[in-house]
Amino acid sequence: MKAKIWTFNTLPSTNDEAKRRASEGAPSGTVILAEEQTGGRGRLGRTFYSPKGTGIYLSMILRLNLPPEESVRVTTAASVAVSTAIETVTGISPQIKWVNDLYFGGKKICGILAEMVGDAVILGVGINCSTVFSGELSRIAGSLFSQDEEELRMQLIAETILRLERMEETLLSPVWIEEYRKRSMVLGREVTLLQEPQSRYVAEDIGEKGELILRDAAGNLRVLASGEISIRLAE
Repeated sequence: MKAKIWTFNTLPSTNDEAKRRASEGAPSGTVILAEEQTGGRGRLGRTFYSPKGTGIYLSMILRLNLPPEESVRVTTAASVAVSTAIETVTGISPQIKWVNDLYFGGKKICGILAEMVGDAVILGVGINCSTVFSGELSRIAGSLFSQDEEELRMQLIAETILRLERMEETLLSPVWIEEYRKRSMVLGREVTLLQEPQSRYVAEDIGEKGELILRDAAGNLRVLASGEISIRLAE
């Protein structure tokens, strides 16, 4: 394994530590791993609940030389890599909600956050292994295991890093998009856009770069390279 792994008991954010090290020249493949985050972040400025010893909180530095318009490839491929790691270690097959959230049993069990610093992509992965949620979070977030499974958590850390390494080496392969489509939980379903709560589309396809292709009631297509969707429940 080529990754250089830095481990910490507690960090505010593994992504922030990875960004700091990337700005200092840390090589591609460097991994920051923490047992706990006190300021974990998700997409759109949300917090990511990261209590000690119940999840996997890691960030990998990637120097990919990709133009900004290709960056969605990273998050789509990472979604497949992480879901494959989970499936390999646990037998659980998560589904992917566009762009890069993993779901199991109708609840989010993993979030992926990609951020840029200079020429590097910082890829953050947070997996809920045995995290217990309360309040509003318990309605939308879940975990892989109902109790602490430390050996499986350690195996999953190793497998996730390995799969992300392989992803880095084969990022432009069409295999990633093919697998992403197979694992998607949104294709063929009616969705709305977070920024347009009255909108209604059907998720038609995933483009070759990971874009979401939507069709409205009039049959018009719309292509999203970023954003957030909600899956509409039957009325």
